[in-house]
Amino acid sequence: MNRPRSRRTLLASIATTAAVGTGGFEYDSSGATGTNLEDGIVPADRYECSDVDRPDPEPPADEDALEPQEYPSPPWETSTDADGDPSDDTPSSIMYGASRYVTAFERAYRRNAFLDRYQSAARTVDLHRTAYRTAPIDSDATGDAVLVAIQYNVAMATRPADVAPRDEWGVRVTYYIDERVVLRARYNGVAEGLAFDPDPRTRGELVACFD
Repeated sequence: MNRPRSRRTLLASIATTAAVGTGGFEYDSSGATGTNLEDGIVPADRYECSDVDRPDPEPPADEDALEPQEYPSPPWETSTDADGDPSDDTPSSIMYGASRYVTAFERAYRRNAFLDRYQSAARTVDLHRTAYRTAPIDSDATGDAVLVAIQYNVAMATRPADVAPRDEWGVRVTYYIDERVVLRARYNGVAEGLAFDPDPRTRGELVACFD
């Protein structure tokens, strides 16, 4: 079951097309420009953590069905040494590990969205990343924030099989990550490159927030 949406999230979603079963909100690249960001960083007061909106299903009653997948910790919390302790030698910037974080997050998002829709009939969600691109958002190479685009194919299956959606190819999603929020947007169509389109800063949904 999804968390109740705040008034801000409901208003923001009026102009979007919901497609939970196929991976959330989709945007056409010909849409409105959105808010201008002078330095490329999303203002800290634009979102509240209560506005987070992402698939968060309950475990199904059928023991053969898929289990919900936990969303990953942000990349700056996952750098460890050989003993599993925080590493002083590993970069702690947002840029480091961003593509792995986004891929893990998208796998959880798609699996949970599929389970949210098909519930006990859900059996398989197999996401294979085919390409990625990252870009820091400031003059520092480590980045106070980062844009990530990934492209992937995903195979899905249910039982009975005749209720399953078709597999998807050439899916592109874009993410914005900073120290407080994660924003996600999905390109509407088959991606032919790794442009940061749609721009998640102006056309994305809040999918994670860190106090």
